[in-house]
Amino acid sequence: MLYGGANSEHEVSVRSARDAVAALRGLGFVVRPVGIDRAGVWHAAEVDALGAVAAPGQGQQPGQLRQLRGVRPELWRGVDLVFPLLHGRYGEDGTVQGAIELAGLPYVGSGVLASALAMDKAMTWRVASAAGVPMVETRVVDAVRTLPDAVRGLPLPLFVKPNRAGSSVGASLVSELDALAPAVRTALAHDTLALVQPAVRADEVSIGVYRTPGGATRTTGPSRVTVAGDGAFFDYDGKYSGRGPAIEVPGRVDPALIPRLQQLAADAFRAIGADGLARVDFFVQQDGTVLLNEVNTMPGLTARSHFPRLCAEAGLSYPDLLGTLVERAVELGPR
Repeated sequence: MLYGGANSEHEVSVRSARDAVAALRGLGFVVRPVGIDRAGVWHAAEVDALGAVAAPGQGQQPGQLRQLRGVRPELWRGVDLVFPLLHGRYGEDGTVQGAIELAGLPYVGSGVLASALAMDKAMTWRVASAAGVPMVETRVVDAVRTLPDAVRGLPLPLFVKPNRAGSSVGASLVSELDALAPAVRTALAHDTLALVQPAVRADEVSIGVYRTPGGATRTTGPSRVTVAGDGAFFDYDGKYSGRGPAIEVPGRVDPALIPRLQQLAADAFRAIGADGLARVDFFVQQDGTVLLNEVNTMPGLTARSHFPRLCAEAGLSYPDLLGTLVERAVELGPR
């Protein structure tokens, strides 16, 4: 079980792994936790011990050669399968998946290409649009100085977020033009590209997608995010602290729209070549228009996280969900 990671979603992964390790051990699996600290160093460590074994000051010091971080093959010697429960860059983006493939081991979740495509939201937009999945209009910005041209014609309010990040890290809702440049700087602090989108007035609705050990694609019913106030959105704190906006499971969505949402979720899942699991997030406007927001190939997996709740409502309990993911990975074998 790989967890942690050298990115802004480190703590999200730690929380996910804490619950997942306990559940998998409860099913009888022998789980070897391997934590990746914030500097990118790998440690054989139980989830709650990672902070103690990660030595402080491991980052590059001025005047020193850059020390190589990353894979330590001895940590997975004797392992039958890898569960990369990592969120965000250097974990959910195809990098670790590639390392596991080089090791010749099966692993849970999407492969290298699908993981990279889903993490790169600008590329998701291109691929999903080509597959006929409707998307939110998106402009890509690489520097504040390019803003005037990039946002021309987009009405306020605007939503700004890093191209390759998740859990709403670095995201901002902009209601006034004076706040746009600071929001873009915040997003660019997390990635080399920022995305600017119209803040559509719509419900945030998600569908869970997973593959069974037999290879069938299954979709869950919808959830709906409830956010109070025009200036609010479902941010990192609300997702993982238990405070802030709530997730309705099942979500109050027009029953007539649910088959379309499920079909579009499966279409987006297949378009990027995903496997294992994904949470597909949409905007549903008042007139019934459905727009894809993003595909998360390794969504939060605490017992109370969004994706496990969707699966539980569909009849797949948290332990059974994890067991299904492992069985699917065993069936796929090394890739």
